[in-house]
Amino acid sequence: MPVISNRVPFSQRPFRTKRAADNKIIFLSLEGSVTEEEYFSIITEIYNGVRTKIQFISVMEEIIGTPPKRRTLEQARMLGKNRPLQLVDKIEQFKVEMEEEYQFSKYSDEFWIVTDVDDNWSDTEISPGKTLADEWKEAVDICEEKGYGYAISNPFFEIWLLLHHDEATIEDKTFAVTDEHAYEKTDHFRKRLKKLDVPLKGKGKDKKHLTFSDYDAEKVMKAVKRAQELHKDRKDLCPKYFATTVYLLLEKIQGILL
Repeated sequence: MPVISNRVPFSQRPFRTKRAADNKIIFLSLEGSVTEEEYFSIITEIYNGVRTKIQFISVMEEIIGTPPKRRTLEQARMLGKNRPLQLVDKIEQFKVEMEEEYQFSKYSDEFWIVTDVDDNWSDTEISPGKTLADEWKEAVDICEEKGYGYAISNPFFEIWLLLHHDEATIEDKTFAVTDEHAYEKTDHFRKRLKKLDVPLKGKGKDKKHLTFSDYDAEKVMKAVKRAQELHKDRKDLCPKYFATTVYLLLEKIQGILL
């Protein structure tokens, strides 16, 4: 099977006129400019029935307007600067600009941000008197106030991919961002995926692309089950240990098929 990046993931919009009045669309605001986009494109292929019910929103994606494989280094750099608050802001902007087309006020749609922990819990100052951790809390507070979902991977989205293929090891869990362990950059999870013969592919430094044939409904169910077991408290949506709440979003996606 070809690498999924050869596809055009956002070419089909879920038009209201083709849907029942009580149906919903799940709108996603994604941090990743390649991997996350491609993963959820795969999901719309695996669960064919959701194809017209999910809209993917990526910060600056509408400005860039270029498929992942064709983006310039500058475009990739710009798309990579998607902090949680920017993802929330994009939803707010989208709802204003697209109200006439989607009539959000008349439907029970869902809006989700998908983000990694990375260094977003750090005390790195981003403006006078404001840290990355402060901005993270602001984003979460807005999501809770507005009723938006947020799917978080601690530390990276790659752990969600890993759970499709293997259980988490003790070593995997040491990379989680906790009160005692700060964020650290690592290629550990990409190496894990490569050893499992399901690598992230690409040329040079651009090794982020997924392969469609590496994922199917059975593997998604395994990932959901493993993530459920890792998530100690379902009500804790910002786990400060090795966990990913992306499974909550997959449960929602599976639910719209029922």
